[in-house]
Amino acid sequence: MMVTTLLVTFALTVGLALVVLLSVAAPTLRRRGSRFMARVDAAAERVLPVLRHHRERAARQLAERLEAQRRTVRAGRDEHRAARAR
Repeated sequence: MMVTTLLVTFALTVGLALVVLLSVAAPTLRRRGSRFMARVDAAAERVLPVLRHHRERAARQLAERLEAQRRTVRAGRDEHRAARAR
Protein backbone atom coordinates (compact mmCIF):
# COMPACT_ATOMS: atom_id res chain seq x y z
CA MET A 1 0.00 0.00 0.00
CA MET A 2 2.77 2.40 0.92
CA VAL A 3 4.73 1.55 -2.23
CA THR A 4 1.67 2.28 -4.34
CA THR A 5 1.22 5.64 -2.62
CA LEU A 6 4.87 6.48 -3.21
CA LEU A 7 4.67 5.49 -6.88
CA VAL A 8 1.52 7.54 -7.45
CA THR A 9 3.02 10.54 -5.66
CA PHE A 10 6.19 10.22 -7.71
CA ALA A 11 4.25 9.95 -10.99
CA LEU A 12 2.11 12.97 -10.15
CA THR A 13 5.15 15.03 -9.13
CA VAL A 14 7.09 14.15 -12.26
CA GLY A 15 4.01 14.75 -14.43
CA LEU A 16 3.42 18.15 -12.87
CA ALA A 17 7.08 19.06 -13.30
CA LEU A 18 6.91 18.10 -16.98
CA VAL A 19 3.78 20.16 -17.51
CA VAL A 20 5.38 23.21 -15.90
CA LEU A 21 8.61 22.70 -17.84
CA LEU A 22 6.79 22.34 -21.15
CA SER A 23 4.55 25.33 -20.48
CA VAL A 24 7.66 27.47 -19.87
CA ALA A 25 9.82 26.04 -22.65
CA ALA A 26 7.15 25.52 -25.33
CA PRO A 27 7.19 29.02 -26.90
CA THR A 28 10.98 28.93 -27.31
CA LEU A 29 10.92 25.38 -28.68
CA ARG A 30 8.18 26.30 -31.17
CA ARG A 31 10.12 29.35 -32.36
CA ARG A 32 13.15 27.15 -32.98
CA GLY A 33 11.06 24.63 -34.91
CA SER A 34 11.46 21.75 -32.48
CA ARG A 35 10.20 18.43 -33.85
CA PHE A 36 9.35 17.38 -30.28
CA MET A 37 6.99 20.35 -29.84
CA ALA A 38 5.48 19.65 -33.25
CA ARG A 39 4.72 16.12 -32.09
CA VAL A 40 3.29 17.37 -28.79
CA ASP A 41 1.11 19.88 -30.64
CA ALA A 42 -0.07 17.24 -33.13
CA ALA A 43 -0.96 14.86 -30.30
CA ALA A 44 -2.81 17.63 -28.48
CA GLU A 45 -4.80 18.46 -31.61
CA ARG A 46 -5.90 14.82 -31.85
CA VAL A 47 -6.70 14.39 -28.15
CA LEU A 48 -8.32 17.71 -27.23
CA PRO A 49 -11.50 17.32 -29.35
CA VAL A 50 -12.10 13.91 -27.78
CA LEU A 51 -11.60 15.29 -24.28
CA ARG A 52 -13.87 18.25 -25.05
CA HIS A 53 -16.57 15.88 -26.29
CA HIS A 54 -16.38 13.78 -23.11
CA ARG A 55 -16.42 16.90 -20.92
CA GLU A 56 -19.48 18.30 -22.70
CA ARG A 57 -21.28 14.96 -22.47
CA ALA A 58 -20.52 14.70 -18.74
CA ALA A 59 -21.73 18.27 -18.18
CA ARG A 60 -24.94 17.53 -20.07
CA GLN A 61 -25.56 14.37 -18.04
CA LEU A 62 -24.92 16.25 -14.79
CA ALA A 63 -27.36 18.98 -15.81
CA GLU A 64 -30.01 16.36 -16.59
CA ARG A 65 -29.48 14.64 -13.22
CA LEU A 66 -29.68 17.94 -11.35
CA GLU A 67 -32.86 18.91 -13.18
CA ALA A 68 -34.41 15.53 -12.36
CA GLN A 69 -33.45 16.04 -8.71
CA ARG A 70 -35.01 19.50 -8.69
CA ARG A 71 -38.22 18.14 -10.21
CA THR A 72 -38.36 15.40 -7.58
CA VAL A 73 -37.85 17.89 -4.75
CA ARG A 74 -40.45 20.26 -6.19
CA ALA A 75 -42.97 17.43 -6.61
CA GLY A 76 -42.42 16.31 -3.03
CA ARG A 77 -42.76 19.87 -1.77
CA ASP A 78 -45.96 20.39 -3.77
CA GLU A 79 -47.43 17.15 -2.40
CA HIS A 80 -46.53 18.22 1.13
CA ARG A 81 -48.18 21.62 0.66
CA ALA A 82 -51.28 20.01 -0.84
CA ALA A 83 -51.52 17.60 2.10
CA ARG A 84 -51.18 20.46 4.60
CA ALA A 85 -53.85 22.46 2.80
CA ARG A 86 -56.40 19.66 3.21
